[in-house]
Order: sequence, then C-alpha cells, then structure tokens
Amino acid sequence: QKTAYEITYGDWSSDVCSSDLQWHWTNLWFAGQAKNWPLAQYYFNETRGHIQWLIKKSPTMRSAGPDKEEVNIEGIFEGIDTSSLADVKTAIEKKDSALFAANYKTMLESCYSCHKSVGRPYLRPMIPKASMQAILNMDPNATWPQ
Repeated sequence: QKTAYEITYGDWSSDVCSSDLQWHWTNLWFAGQAKNWPLAQYYFNETRGHIQWLIKKSPTMRSAGPDKEEVNIEGIFEGIDTSSLADVKTAIEKKDSALFAANYKTMLESCYSCHKSVGRPYLRPMIPKASMQAILNMDPNATWPQ
C-alpha cells in the first residue's frame, strides 16, 4: 500500500518537479521585490519542499558529463540547505529587501554549482526579469478580492 507521500508525489517526473521549482523560485523573487513577506515565505517553503521531494525520489543522479558518474545530490543539498538557502529564509524573516536580493543571488549560484556537479552547466539560472504570469497578486496592500 502506498503512503500519502507516494500517492501525492510518487508519479511526478523530475522534469515536472524542476518546472515547479522554477515557478516557485521565480515567484519568490517577485514576492520579495514587492515586500510581500508572507507570500515570499510561502514560495520559499514550496521551493524547499519540492527540492526535498526531488531528492527523496532520487538522492543520487547520474551525471550528464563524460564519465556518467553517480552524484550525491542529497549531500550537495544538505550543504546548500544550511547555508545559502537558509540565508534566503533569514532575509525573508528579517523583511530585509537588500539582504533578500543578495541572498537570492547567492542561492542561484548554489543552484548552478549543483547543476554543474551533475554535468548540466547549460542549466544556468538568473535573476528573473519578468513574472511567470502568476494569478496571484504580489502587492501586499491589495484590496481585491475581498
């Protein structure tokens, strides 16, 4: 019998999870820029949860590099989770826009380090330039709908 976790996430592919990560991480940027800290915390939690799910599903990944070695992405994430990702959470908790922007950028560098570790240097993240057309209003002072 499947657990609730397996029923919810067991059939997701890594590609779907990666798309969700991109969606949540991009929306996190715009929520932080709008100083909508509760929404930023939501997108942070969603991002972190999706990374954890991806790692639970596949704690190692075969590199796309020439040697096709197994890479321990769980170990890589453990380091990121307690450093650059934790720093983004701290910036959100402090409601510090400048710190948020700096820590978000550092986290993107950590993402890229992992991408390179698994032989995918072509997956180069960047600071988002445009929202992914979310249906959610990023304005923390929005008054509609009631």
